[in-house]
Amino acid sequence: MDCIQRKSTAQKNGSVAQVSFARIFTNKLVSPIVVQFHNLFYKFVLRPIEFHLPIVSSTNDYAKELLGSYPYVLVTAQHQTAGRGRKGRAWHGDYGANIYASVGLRHSVDIGTDELSAYMGRGALSVLRVLRKHGPGVQFRLKYPNDVQALTSEGWGKIAGVLVEHEFHGSRCISTIVGMGINVEQHVFPDTIAQRCTSLRLLDVGVAVSSLLNDLRDEMADLMTRPWFDVHASWVNELDMSGKELRIADTEGIWKLLRIASDGRLIVRNVVTQMERTVTDGDTVRYQD
Repeated sequence: MDCIQRKSTAQKNGSVAQVSFARIFTNKLVSPIVVQFHNLFYKFVLRPIEFHLPIVSSTNDYAKELLGSYPYVLVTAQHQTAGRGRKGRAWHGDYGANIYASVGLRHSVDIGTDELSAYMGRGALSVLRVLRKHGPGVQFRLKYPNDVQALTSEGWGKIAGVLVEHEFHGSRCISTIVGMGINVEQHVFPDTIAQRCTSLRLLDVGVAVSSLLNDLRDEMADLMTRPWFDVHASWVNELDMSGKELRIADTEGIWKLLRIASDGRLIVRNVVTQMERTVTDGDTVRYQD
């Protein structure tokens, strides 16, 4: 493999500490305290093995392959030939102009749906923090479910996105990959992209991709130590959707958000009929800025 930093022998197929930790528990769901210890373990005991590549089809796909040999990885690339977002939508970007990064980890314990859903928040909040640090004069926000937007002279535009993918064996999640893409130097976007897009360059924010990557890695590591309910609360607060009127594709009427469930789904109520429902697909929801 063409990478800058190669494997650590002690960490290949899990360190001694990793194996011992995994053997302590049964295959049943464990307590939030154990899951929190699992997260702290990944930050302070087992640092990710880093792979920095010039070109790859997808950093998420590459991370998934690596998890067969390593328990915790960070994959970055200067270019993706088959980058994607939610529902397989193409993610476009020029060579060396943007951030393409994925954090992948194998789970040593069974993880509940609340904890699994928190990985979207961890990825989105990491990106948001980094952008605010390097672009303090720009307004950034999260857009449900997985976009990060920046305020341009023409309105809000997408500047980053997060793609979380879980792998299951039966009902047990064995690994999670958090893919993060940030438009840094990109200045031209394909006409096929339906929504407005922007980049740090277009916002007159000058910063090296390497600096952003270092901060993104550190922010993600920090959020890994926080319990799911803390991450969820921060994610919901940054989404700022409380009480907003929504429209749902293929459904008549206007709906109002009641709450965002711990698994990330939206609980909404029709403003006329007062009927409540759960929205399971964020892409079907539209709400005003």
